[in-house]
Amino acid sequence: MRRKRPMETETRPVLLRLPVFALGFALAIGAYLGAFGVRTSGFNARITAGQIIPIVGICLLSYLVLGLLAIFPMLFGRSRKPDISRAERRLTFAMATVTIWALSTLTFLPMKGSETFVRAGTLTTFQLNVIGVTVVLLGGLLLGWLVGVIVVRVVTHLRNTLTKRGMHAVTLVPLIAAVLVLAIGPGLRRKVSPHFSLPAWEAGAEMPRVIVIGVDGCDWEILGPLVETGELPNFESLMRRGWYGRLLTSEPMISPRIWTTIATGKVPEKHGILGFVNLKGVPVNAGMRTAPAIWEIVSGYGGVVGVVGWYVTWPADNVNGFQISDRLHSLLRGPLQILHSLQGEPTNERLSHFGSFAVDPDYKRFDKSDKLYQQNRIVDEPLRWGYLRDEIYASIADRLIPEYDPNFAAVYFRGVDFVQHFFWQYSDPEPFAFVTPEDIRAYGDVIPSYYRYTDRLLGRLLESVGDDTNVLLVSDHGFQPRLELNPSMPQLTGMHDKHGVIIGAGPAFQALGQFDDATILDIAPTCLAVLGLAVPDDMDGRILVKTIRPSHLLRYPLNSVESYDTALARESKELGSTLDESIKEQLRSLGYIE
Repeated sequence: MRRKRPMETETRPVLLRLPVFALGFALAIGAYLGAFGVRTSGFNARITAGQIIPIVGICLLSYLVLGLLAIFPMLFGRSRKPDISRAERRLTFAMATVTIWALSTLTFLPMKGSETFVRAGTLTTFQLNVIGVTVVLLGGLLLGWLVGVIVVRVVTHLRNTLTKRGMHAVTLVPLIAAVLVLAIGPGLRRKVSPHFSLPAWEAGAEMPRVIVIGVDGCDWEILGPLVETGELPNFESLMRRGWYGRLLTSEPMISPRIWTTIATGKVPEKHGILGFVNLKGVPVNAGMRTAPAIWEIVSGYGGVVGVVGWYVTWPADNVNGFQISDRLHSLLRGPLQILHSLQGEPTNERLSHFGSFAVDPDYKRFDKSDKLYQQNRIVDEPLRWGYLRDEIYASIADRLIPEYDPNFAAVYFRGVDFVQHFFWQYSDPEPFAFVTPEDIRAYGDVIPSYYRYTDRLLGRLLESVGDDTNVLLVSDHGFQPRLELNPSMPQLTGMHDKHGVIIGAGPAFQALGQFDDATILDIAPTCLAVLGLAVPDDMDGRILVKTIRPSHLLRYPLNSVESYDTALARESKELGSTLDESIKEQLRSLGYIE
């Protein structure tokens, strides 16, 4: 039996080991993220090779600081002969504890909460989330402490029984393992399912690229004249290069059910999203969806996907690529407004770009029946909400899409719908006798200005995806004047119309000009066909074959499969969140629910 080593009193050896320890634990975090990505209820992302380097760098710096704080009192305290072995054990314990705590938090935080409590009504969603976060954080800390104790004892035993060379070899093993996982981890997340047949791929063809851009409420009566006068150059470019026309929607014209139909190619009775809230009053979310969406199918084939802000995508799906849910903007609106202020142009000043009005910050002192209250409110709520939402998701898409280079992307903008509901009377005053010339001068350009703003967002997005990407721009419905006004919401003067907008352009599409033979059910099967993937027989739409180039169909022959429901099975869950009440309040203020 080997004799225990005497207590070390030189501080240099442990200081030299500190960078090695820090690098090892930083690589462990990097390896974990590389293999499993980052997943929360609000977003899910596979970590790319380019993202790993700064992550490991930040972790390394953090561990160096942590290590110095852990051993500083022992190395540089009053004792003339510090116990270096004890300092090294403390260093090991601190780093192991923090590492396990961080990894367990990353693993279990997305799973906090239970729909059982929400369904039973025993706890509010806020209480549920507080409990879930507390359990995860404290449970992770306890787990980290236990693992830290075990690691320290194992390391101490090895140091007392192995030679220095043997100890170095043992230290290198986890470092090499972490580096290997770090190198191959992102590739491990590519999920190629054996259930699917890919005849086009077997011929050596690469999966094409498709992006679906959703512009909620986009209407030809507004869009067309602005395109003709050259005010929407990016919309015009797509129309000139491809095909465009009216998109027939379904009734009732409720946005979440329609956008889910577009994403799944199935009628609401099959995909499970019927309205803004379910029968129990819980705002609809992705947990309630029972049919796979396009991004799940593409991800199942091993294609890279990127989804940003699409309606009904909270909690985020586990995909090969990234998904930013439609609720993330609620957390980022405040920081974005602060950023605007720091840049010298607060959000309310930016809103004045949409018209000739001035925002009264104290408008809530007026009576709700007062015209000044109503006009300031629709600027402060629908216009501001729509602008901040679209700005946040556009910025995220501009950053992530070039980085991930997805085969399939979906990005959703909502602001056009918001402003058309509440500013329609100023752009189309004839049916509304109460609109004055002063009102038209102040607010008459809000809707056209928002289309011009959306065109700028579209231009940024098209630049991000590149010319080799096939684009489908769609709206869930159009708009028309609401002639029977609600006395409690007289500013709600725009309502949905059954004909939306569809524009297709890209290397796979023909330059057909006007094409008015598409419905919301046709988007998903057409996307799969353009991607070269099998279209399931249980989708309720059809492939818009006339819009696809014959040369593309020769390279990617049409293929079918019975269904993806078995391979990508989804079980409906009634999930709740801390945002449920604020979401319902917003839906009430927009006139969507009572």
